[in-house]
Amino acid sequence: MSIKIYRGLMAISAAFLAANIAVAEAPPESGFFDDYSRLGPEEADWVSYSYTRDDFREKIGNARALVIPQPEIFLAPDSKYKGMKPEDMAIISDSMRALVADAFSDSFQITNTAGPNTLVVRMGFSNLYLKKKGRKLIGYVPVAFVATSAQRALLNEFTDNVLLTEVVWEGEVLDAETGEVLAQLMLELGDSKDKKQFTSWEELETALMVGAKRLRCRFDNASLPATDRRDCLAITEADLES
Repeated sequence: MSIKIYRGLMAISAAFLAANIAVAEAPPESGFFDDYSRLGPEEADWVSYSYTRDDFREKIGNARALVIPQPEIFLAPDSKYKGMKPEDMAIISDSMRALVADAFSDSFQITNTAGPNTLVVRMGFSNLYLKKKGRKLIGYVPVAFVATSAQRALLNEFTDNVLLTEVVWEGEVLDAETGEVLAQLMLELGDSKDKKQFTSWEELETALMVGAKRLRCRFDNASLPATDRRDCLAITEADLES
């Protein structure tokens, strides 16, 4: 084999390998984000992919208010159970929104109106795989997923009877006035094809609480000198009670 042919084959192999790596690292697209090309893989716990704009700290340093729309929920097309009623989606979505709002409510105005010094924190829960339980069991009811007694009853009924086996949590921070995307993250939880890798409502709540604490940490860091800033990715479920 000539050197020229050998080098050509090596170049083709390298290109093929690079293409395979790129495909393997590409995040799943639900349509929740307008653009997924910004996202890169993350090795930190509780994050699969992320993106942060260079001026993120400057933008959030001026923030005084947050708009937190109701999270969007997307069932996987091949989910074994598709009987999630609109009221089921609403109570779970509202509870998740309340959990994130609680992480910021002591220092930020939670509002429904976009204005100056206001950020939007959007969330979506996509590729949601559900599985109906074979019999009624006493299920886990996340503490944060509770508001009124009527909502608790609805949530109890749903989580007692429907397993969450896989989900992708997508979140992004936007400038409320310009609509510019400042940060995005994605977390893949569970594997619907492997019973040993199923996720749960409890794990989803924990992930959401960790994510909210990390985002709040980044907001706090924006007003601190570099020497006093905390490593926000170091926050784990062990820090949730602090």
